[in-house]
Amino acid sequence: MTDSVILRNAATKDLLCRLTKLVVALALVATGGCIHGKLPPREFYRLRLPPLPDSLGAYYRDGGSTTLLPGGIAIVPYVTPGIYGDGNIVYRIGDSEMGAYPNREWAVPLSTMLGMFTEDIFRARPLTRDPAVFDPPSPRSSPFLWRGLVRELEEVDRGQRVYAVVRIDARIIRAKDDSVLWSGSARLERPVPEGTMPAIVDMLSQLASDAILQLQDNARASLAGPAASAVRTPQGSSSSRP
Repeated sequence: MTDSVILRNAATKDLLCRLTKLVVALALVATGGCIHGKLPPREFYRLRLPPLPDSLGAYYRDGGSTTLLPGGIAIVPYVTPGIYGDGNIVYRIGDSEMGAYPNREWAVPLSTMLGMFTEDIFRARPLTRDPAVFDPPSPRSSPFLWRGLVRELEEVDRGQRVYAVVRIDARIIRAKDDSVLWSGSARLERPVPEGTMPAIVDMLSQLASDAILQLQDNARASLAGPAASAVRTPQGSSSSRP
């Protein structure tokens, strides 16, 4: 082997050694940046169902249970379009500027949490004679389907004030022929006492629960009685199809 070949090999090894050290140094710098807080830690939250009112207890004791829809109802996962389905908590500035926190996320998909909310509410305040079930293996084995759509569920910043807003559209479908028996929409907005993320999530939880309760009450009023099995003209303020 000539001296020139030996020199070239030595130079190549030296270059590889320098590149390796550079890569390691860059990795350490990046890691150090994360450790020292340049990237905030991820925070996970979930909606919490508040205590439910017992306003229907006397109604059932007085024989109102005879107006319940026959069979059960399957609750399918809610539709969470666009930014609402990405997993991050959504905020809005004013009326139109939207964003999502990069490090504040839902611990469980929003579509699942709202479906579980609905199941708990429907079991505590029945709409059907058989229990409601969230996301069963065969939803159409139940006579009725509950389909929900998230229109709004976010923090809203208006100047120095922070609000929470929830809007949910829902439909009750007769499974055997896809007939729309009822549809409705509920929108609630309230100020948040403290502008902290736990307080915002608590208010979103309360509003989501109240919206589902409002939708259920509207459906009950529309479908109660012997004519509940008939196909009805959709009720509610929205023409959307969740």
